[in-house]
Amino acid sequence: MSARHTGRWSAGALGVLGSMACTASMIAAAVGVGGAAAATSMAGMTGMTTTGTGHPSGALGTLVRIGPWLIVASALLVTAALALTRRPLTAIPALAAGAVLYAGMYAQNSLPVMYASIAVGYLTWAALALWAARPRHHPTAQRTPPAPAAAPGPAARDFTIKE
Repeated sequence: MSARHTGRWSAGALGVLGSMACTASMIAAAVGVGGAAAATSMAGMTGMTTTGTGHPSGALGTLVRIGPWLIVASALLVTAALALTRRPLTAIPALAAGAVLYAGMYAQNSLPVMYASIAVGYLTWAALALWAARPRHHPTAQRTPPAPAAAPGPAARDFTIKE
């Protein structure tokens, strides 16, 4: 396994795991898990990085506080992983999908928009990963010529009696 292959998979895995941790923490805070009241914690998602009454504590609180930085780092890791594939142009829409994830989770305060942006971001990353994994089709590549036709068998012979 090449260093490029290992780096691509490591960056991609770390990026996806980091973004999933960030997503899970935002959804948990939105539904009121971990001591956070949904109404107070989601009153402004942009204000969720502060501490105080109604904000989650412990591991969930830490994830919520570092979430904006975590999603940025995760999006950059996923973008780097896709840039190292045979289709480096996939990095551009991957970065856009990361921006959609960030904006949906931290730049607005609507839960439906957050859920939609999470779905769009992850589906875009998945589609790009599948597309980048496909082998390229080279139109100038030589195709295997068809096999020569076999000699006619007994069914193809003419058995009529000639006079």
